[in-house]
Amino acid sequence: MPEPVRAPRTQQQRRDETRRALLDAAVESLIEVGFARTTTLEVQRRADASRGALLHHFPSKTELLVAAVDHLAEMRAAELRVLSAELPAEGKGSRTDAVLDLLWQCFSGTFFQVAMELRTAARTDLELRPVLVAAERALRDRIVAQARKLFGKEVAEHPGLERAIDFTLQFMIGAAMTSVLHEDARLDVLIDDFKTLFPTVLTNAATTPRKRTKK
Repeated sequence: MPEPVRAPRTQQQRRDETRRALLDAAVESLIEVGFARTTTLEVQRRADASRGALLHHFPSKTELLVAAVDHLAEMRAAELRVLSAELPAEGKGSRTDAVLDLLWQCFSGTFFQVAMELRTAARTDLELRPVLVAAERALRDRIVAQARKLFGKEVAEHPGLERAIDFTLQFMIGAAMTSVLHEDARLDVLIDDFKTLFPTVLTNAATTPRKRTKK
């Protein structure tokens, strides 16, 4: 039986495929050789793309690498959506613990390590810094929105949730920084302790007034 004839790809499809190949190559390079050795030429080589194609999609290295981190975050979010199907039913306390475990996974793998390298570089890179700041703010908003969908209704609608998530993220960033260099079993204990404390964090987040920050 003859194979069905496939319609030729449109120009937009080819552009999308090239962009995806460049982002995949950038992510691969960041993971394997780190920020310092991830150059536009290295990404071109890995993606088997022309210089013109790379510059069409990403006029600068900064735009390429920040887009790559966002691409990696989307890949991670897709994994979490699949894993979320296995969460306990709403109304059970174990669901909150399971969601916090999923959030911790975001900070205990490759994505976090790549993001930390970019943060370090952004300290002195005046071009990278504002782009990364904007990207991280958008990522934070996505994490909060996804958390609202994952937690059970009681937690998702709690007035202190957004502030509690911010607290949770800061705690997990600190823990993940430790895990980059130290395989410390105490981190697992601390994460379990935090899960026990989370209901209190949630309550305090809703009842404790925010301090005004000085401009």
